[in-house]
Amino acid sequence: MIDPKTRGNAAGHGDIRVAIVDNDSITLTALAGLLERRFRAVTVIWTTTDGRESIVKALDPNTTPDILLVDMSLSDMSGIRVCREIRRRDGRTRLLGITSFPLNLYARKASAAGAQGLVGKESMKAVFNALGRILSAGVDLPKCGTEFETAEAAHRRLRETPPQGVDALSPMELRVLQACTEGKNQERIADELGIASGTVRTHVKRIKAKLHAATLSQAVMLWITIRDE
Repeated sequence: MIDPKTRGNAAGHGDIRVAIVDNDSITLTALAGLLERRFRAVTVIWTTTDGRESIVKALDPNTTPDILLVDMSLSDMSGIRVCREIRRRDGRTRLLGITSFPLNLYARKASAAGAQGLVGKESMKAVFNALGRILSAGVDLPKCGTEFETAEAAHRRLRETPPQGVDALSPMELRVLQACTEGKNQERIADELGIASGTVRTHVKRIKAKLHAATLSQAVMLWITIRDE
């Protein structure tokens, strides 16, 4: 993972702060280097393979990027959820979805989640062009018949829509639910998260209530079904 950098020198180099979250560490390193060589004004301030970490860093004033490239297929959570979690709370950072899968699988979901564009990884030229359009115009061109909103407009829309179901879960509740999905018992979850077993039970109770699940097993099945949305 690349450590945070400063904005750049007085001449303007590095004034645009870019961050990347991608499931592949090799892609992260290559993409970060290519972006900085292609755009003189860009500094990649951090990269990560972890969706939850990307949300925390994007919302931290000390590490907030001007634009975040988000892989749609992450191991711990979907890129769609990363976009939604950030956009619900922030209306400044622009989000560009990237994927190696057909764009029609994600275009509508990415737009609904507050992204400003979506582009395939197979063409670095396409990535550069999409990034350039978002930096200059605020949004990328429509993809697969889907248009994108500016960060500000998408933030207002999501902020005014009360979260329901999985979207209503707190970051800690999501971590507990994912751990339950992995078959971990409450004692192990408490140990790994550094919280009391009673706190885990409280989180589980709230998870079931928010998901309208009678049992934890039902909540887990619902999470498995919709976590990539």
